[in-house]
Amino acid sequence: MDTLKKLSELHDYVKKNYEQGHYDDVKKDYQNWSQSHDYGQEGASTTSKTDFQMGYDQAMDDFQTGRPFRRYPDKLVDLGNSVFGNKLEELSAFIKGYREGQQHSQP
Repeated sequence: MDTLKKLSELHDYVKKNYEQGHYDDVKKDYQNWSQSHDYGQEGASTTSKTDFQMGYDQAMDDFQTGRPFRRYPDKLVDLGNSVFGNKLEELSAFIKGYREGQQHSQP
């Protein structure tokens, strides 16, 4: 149970700092980098993507660049959602998108 509590606390910490604008400089740097690396997503904005789509895109990028697929603790995140009132929903959606992208890239 300690792990779930720590995961929830980490999520709350990141969300609080994000909402206070503490990651704005990093976001600008990423957007500048992202714009200089076109992956065929014309007009796609990273801020308009859903968590599911970001997970899907990450899986496809891993596949296309020859990196091994990542292992995410989906069962643990689902349990955390049920215990903490869906506070980990963003993580859950990302993992579901990643799994979907992983399945689409398999022959």
